[in-house]
Amino acid sequence: MQNIDGYESFRGYEYLDLVCSRHEYLPEAQAIFSLGYARRIQLELSALSFVNAVYVGRKYRFSASEMKTALLRIASFATIIDLTGDVVSWALSCNWDDYKDAAQYRSAVAVSADCIITRNKKDFSFSKLPVLTPDEFLRDRNFEDEA
Repeated sequence: MQNIDGYESFRGYEYLDLVCSRHEYLPEAQAIFSLGYARRIQLELSALSFVNAVYVGRKYRFSASEMKTALLRIASFATIIDLTGDVVSWALSCNWDDYKDAAQYRSAVAVSADCIITRNKKDFSFSKLPVLTPDEFLRDRNFEDEA
């Protein structure tokens, strides 16, 4: 099993693409989460991702109940990474412009994630972890036929 981090991209919101059925991004999101569901990869999502998902999902006119149901499905096979005081303190004191991105990054570092998956790599320009788009992840790990 490969260990990956399927973080809220850290603006990429791959989990939101799946939960909110954002059609232009849905094939890659479905492929990545299907791999996680099948336990072919280990998906790790920060607790902050779930909080953000309920908020953003409401903008897509999903009820809180619908979002919770969808996110509970994801939580059944993904690892939820705690948002700790250390992560919050680091994110508040670092030089990153976006607090959410900094918190997502530091959460990934805390669990020794192999990479961060995002559609917006520039948000992680300071990352010491590899940062991959969903397409890059699927291609580089030889999962391109999954999408």
